[in-house]
Amino acid sequence: MCTRLGALSLALGLSLGVTACAPGDVSRLRERAQQAWSEVLHEYQQRADQVPPLVEAVRRKAPAEREVLAEVMAAHDEVVAIRNADGFLAEPKRFRHYEQAQQRLSDALERLYTTIKRYPELTGDTALQNRLHEFQRQGDQLVVARSDLIGAVRAHNEELGRFPGGWVAAIVDPKAKPLTAFAQAEIEQPPTPAKP
Repeated sequence: MCTRLGALSLALGLSLGVTACAPGDVSRLRERAQQAWSEVLHEYQQRADQVPPLVEAVRRKAPAEREVLAEVMAAHDEVVAIRNADGFLAEPKRFRHYEQAQQRLSDALERLYTTIKRYPELTGDTALQNRLHEFQRQGDQLVVARSDLIGAVRAHNEELGRFPGGWVAAIVDPKAKPLTAFAQAEIEQPPTPAKP
């Protein structure tokens, strides 16, 4: 009788402990990470959308800079092609390729900014300067979005690793795994935003 009462108490205690662990925290944190990733993608898209008009504005006033302009557009086209591919986030190798493409675009834009500084007619163009400032503002937003993503991924993975929350999440939601598809190491070193 005593052992049966002890077993019943243990089972009741475990049941109450499992329900008190809030396994919903892991799914809430995963949702937060997915929202943060969506924001990063949105910021990358905003940047990519601003590239062709910028290149065209520079091409009109500095047509001799074909090589730099072609390099920027090639990097832009690569980013857009990868962005439009489905499912790359779930594959770390393809995700790393996307991050590398974003870095190539950042590097190409940096060379474009250096080129712009060499042309007085470009540095004096108010419309172009406004476009460059908009690029800088967007680059700052990208840094913030990436920082939010890093924090969200870290919070999710830490919660998943805690006892008993991680165990409960694994029982309740077998898909609850650390967010390794975000290629954590690459995310923690975001592409340097180009400065006008």
